[in-house]
Amino acid sequence: MLATICIAVAPTRAADQFREDAIKAAFLYRFTGYVEWPGSASPADKFTIAVIGGESVATELGKILQGHDIGGRPARVQQIQSLKELGDAQMLYIGPSFIGDVRAFIAHVPAHVLVVTDTGEGLEDGSAVNFMLVDRRVRFEISLNAAERAGLKVSSELLSVAARVLGVPQRSETLCVPRSLDDAMSTRCVPRLADLDV
Repeated sequence: MLATICIAVAPTRAADQFREDAIKAAFLYRFTGYVEWPGSASPADKFTIAVIGGESVATELGKILQGHDIGGRPARVQQIQSLKELGDAQMLYIGPSFIGDVRAFIAHVPAHVLVVTDTGEGLEDGSAVNFMLVDRRVRFEISLNAAERAGLKVSSELLSVAARVLGVPQRSETLCVPRSLDDAMSTRCVPRLADLDV
């Protein structure tokens, strides 16, 4: 049983895009351990994280996924150029370089896909998770309504580490937030509380 979640929220700098992308990649990998996909929705022999508009994040994620399983299946990252290439991916990351209407794009994503965006209005556009910078630290916000529409269950541990949660209010728990990218893959962290919005 998972007692805490440790995800990197290290400071980012304008000149250090590489580090920010590496942190976001670590987040994407860690999300998979705190989201429950319906058993019938994931028949594929691999766990695929599709990426569009985020080449650097995809590169960093590929490094993290090497030699790792997700849910007992080999994990892989797949860069796509259109929704037709999504295939049987379980997660879709829409990066800041995406060109097009994010809301319209998300509206056509099949059910049971965790959509993670990297835009100012990601949750409003329909994503379940959206990256944001808070005090120059990479954080994320969650829409429980979007996750529910996709047929996904988000653990209370992931909710408690989010900077903001939209949807049904839940009790905020003490949580574990590491201060560096190295801590993202370990258990070193410090307690803080998440903000919950209806």
